[in-house]
Amino acid sequence: MTDRIVLFGGTFDPVHNGHLIVARSIAEQLELPKVMLVPAAVPPHKDSAHATAQQRLQMLRLGIAGEKLFEICELEISRAGPSYTLETVRQLRRLRGGGVDVSVIIGADMLEDLPIWRRVDELLDEAQIIVALRPPWDRQLEQVLGSLEGPLGRQRAQTLSKGVVTTPLIDISSTEIRRRAREGKSIRFLVPEAVEEFIKNQRVYVG
Repeated sequence: MTDRIVLFGGTFDPVHNGHLIVARSIAEQLELPKVMLVPAAVPPHKDSAHATAQQRLQMLRLGIAGEKLFEICELEISRAGPSYTLETVRQLRRLRGGGVDVSVIIGADMLEDLPIWRRVDELLDEAQIIVALRPPWDRQLEQVLGSLEGPLGRQRAQTLSKGVVTTPLIDISSTEIRRRAREGKSIRFLVPEAVEEFIKNQRVYVG
């Protein structure tokens, strides 16, 4: 049986219930036994994280404690420099063996940016992309995939279309959570309870 690894990367600043609901939905639909959450040390396509890498890692540990579906991959947190997905995929292949089957979950909102990812052609050769689709991107998907035919080629765009999975619309953002925490407002029900307590006790986003 082929060893399959499914990666769900992100800054997780902080991890919130939307992340976990989407990951579980994909796992259920694709019958995945495990989803590996990969916190980025230095996100290459976003501004710097607000919480430290160790704080974000600790919040992730607290958020998934006792959940058998989720596992944390600390490769990017431990690696110096920008957290490029291709490097993570290749590092996992070296650790698990060349025959491992690697998939990477991305949000549909990230599809347009794929052409600027580091060595994206090599990444698409080495990993299957699972696209988490939710409104309003379901209405724009065909247009976005069409726009990728130029930079990535028609065959790659068609392959990407086969990896689309519809997920629940969970309108929670880490930006909003950080703002509410900074203003002393409740973040109950937006993040796992243990993460809420950590943010409050450690004053992660205050100051």
